[in-house]
Amino acid sequence: MSKKEDIQRQVYDLIDEIPILSYMTSLDRPYADMIPRDDQGRIKVDVTRPHILKDMDYFRPAAIHFQKHGCYTHLMPNPHPKSDYMKFWLEEIRRCKEGYVRKEDGEWVSGYYYWYLNYCPIMKTVILEESDDSDLKRADRVFTFPDVWDSDYLYFHYLEQAEQRGLHAVVLKTRGRGFSYKGGSTMDRNYYHVPQSKSYALASEGEYLKGDAILDKAWDVMDFVDEYTPWKKARDEKDTAMHRRASYKDPKTKVVKGYKSEIIGVTLKNQPERARGKRGKVILFEEAGKFPHLLKAWSIARPSVEQGNVTFGTMIAFGTGGTEGADFEGIRTLFSQPEGYRIYAIRNVFDQNAPEDSLCGWYCGEYFNREGHYDKDGNSDVFSALVEIIEEREKVKKATTDPNAMIQERADRSITPQEAMMRREGSIFPVEDLKVQRSEVEAHPARWTDRIFNVDLVNRNGQIELRPSDNYPIKEFPVRDNFGLHGCVEIFEHPPEDEVPANMYIAGVDPYDDDVSTTASLGSCIIMNRITNRIVAEYTGRPATAEKFYEICYRLIKYYNARCNYENNKKGMFSYFEKRNALYLLADTPKILKDMQIMKTSTFGNTAKGTNATKSVNAWARSLIKSWLLDTAYSEEEGQDHDRLNLHTIWNTALLKELEMYNPNFGNYDRISALGMVLILKEDMFKMDVVDEPRTYPSFFDSRPSMRRNGHRREPKQLFSGYTPVHMRHKK
Repeated sequence: MSKKEDIQRQVYDLIDEIPILSYMTSLDRPYADMIPRDDQGRIKVDVTRPHILKDMDYFRPAAIHFQKHGCYTHLMPNPHPKSDYMKFWLEEIRRCKEGYVRKEDGEWVSGYYYWYLNYCPIMKTVILEESDDSDLKRADRVFTFPDVWDSDYLYFHYLEQAEQRGLHAVVLKTRGRGFSYKGGSTMDRNYYHVPQSKSYALASEGEYLKGDAILDKAWDVMDFVDEYTPWKKARDEKDTAMHRRASYKDPKTKVVKGYKSEIIGVTLKNQPERARGKRGKVILFEEAGKFPHLLKAWSIARPSVEQGNVTFGTMIAFGTGGTEGADFEGIRTLFSQPEGYRIYAIRNVFDQNAPEDSLCGWYCGEYFNREGHYDKDGNSDVFSALVEIIEEREKVKKATTDPNAMIQERADRSITPQEAMMRREGSIFPVEDLKVQRSEVEAHPARWTDRIFNVDLVNRNGQIELRPSDNYPIKEFPVRDNFGLHGCVEIFEHPPEDEVPANMYIAGVDPYDDDVSTTASLGSCIIMNRITNRIVAEYTGRPATAEKFYEICYRLIKYYNARCNYENNKKGMFSYFEKRNALYLLADTPKILKDMQIMKTSTFGNTAKGTNATKSVNAWARSLIKSWLLDTAYSEEEGQDHDRLNLHTIWNTALLKELEMYNPNFGNYDRISALGMVLILKEDMFKMDVVDEPRTYPSFFDSRPSMRRNGHRREPKQLFSGYTPVHMRHKK
């Protein structure tokens, strides 16, 4: 296959797998006159199925007049309400507040967008000439009015729909789409046309507000409007670089008068409490892709714009990934779990093979309005844009051996939200392959979930029985709350029914000691088959007490006749197993850690069982996980594809999410910690054979109950009916 054919194949795959791309390349896309209208004669815009824009200069009359004549009107100033001059400006105010509709076909733009197109000049990239001997083009930055872009059209409609529903908005985006200009224009529109309104721009650092940032752009537009329109407001003499207020003090009475609208910048500086009490018409969270404590700041700010079911202000977060050292988890959570934060949720048509029922915020991909790949009405040519994007990626791949270079390229110029969420540092795991596997599990759940038993292990008269659980496994990551997280045991492969060979199964546990947690940290227990290298069972959750978690782990470990390595930084698990006379189930502290000088001998606390999760131990555990993920998967059938990796055997989407999102600086990664304990024990037992031995405890399945899933009777699966121990194989 030639290079050109390979690039085209990649583009066609993206179009097939990403719904919005498939729709935007369809021959059946409608124009405005083919779309139903509301009772105001406006088309009902679907931001997930964009129609073709036509004759969009209709919505920029004021900007076009200014570009031709250097002014908005040639009418002589006349303050009389019925003068043509006043009628012109009153109509412009109405359009900036209510929007502008084209009666012929119902096409329309919102008030925010009309204001942006006609009264907010920006620094725009203009192509000057193209090179004859390369694909590169020479351009310049010009201060002029923005073009109509379909991505802007859809963004402002998303914002309008959120506001009309009493909801908030979140935007994940590629770089270079001018959202600081759009954010600044939103605040300016309220400043000039909504009396006594307050518009806030919140950021984690001052540099994201000032210094060619959102407030500078807002002040530039303000200076322009003051000079060329009659909307200039008297301003407080105490205006600062972070605050402007349309008011003045009466020289005689000393009473503050005026329009009293304000634009205020607030730097949180790792103090989310500073977001409290900001009763704004809009609250913008600038550079939300690098915003520590964003979720807490968002939650603190919400009561300032909400009262019960009533919302009187709109919060908007927008950001981009790919920044080294940035805390991206906040906007990732807002974007991926919008309903939990009162954000306007739309169908996720932006990711590859996203489930039909998955929801998200608005996403602006690199294929939207890429320079040179949209027409005069702002319609994006996504096919040609994708070809150019893939070509650029191939050049980066060829030009460097640095794996972070490609991560940076994908995050900066993303095609999907998952790419936008990629990080430069901390991506020690094969993120792209993990995303593909998660998409496979989510897109074809029957292939995976029909093999999973969601159970509780119940002790009945000394016998442990398997019962279908009334609880559900925790598939959300990261979790939002620290309650309602009991979870249940998930079993993917059962052990042999009669005898479970010793050393065949190993377990890893990330425990906790506190019954009540102020964070969303969970306990996790993972069981692995040493022969197949597959994860066969998992329990992740946070029952009402820590002892209940230990008991669930105890029963699960006994069921598989496993030996368990656990993080012994927490002492409760050792004490509980000691009380149950079950210390034999806990693995001795792995000797390999001392042999490799990863862990030094300690004279404090328990040093006989488990592993102390130090920084060096965790680093080694992560490297073991990476190697395990990329190892060839165990094959039970001759001729099976040997390119299948261990990561392709993972069925738990929550674990896949943890691996994708892993960042050593932020977040709780409980399943990863448990998996790390498993693989450390696996390394320590490398030379230890699997041996048959009779059970020394009651069989859990002397009378195995039938399992039912979705109303169908199912029998527990016997995985190794003809299993031959390793040491016996060598003797044949």
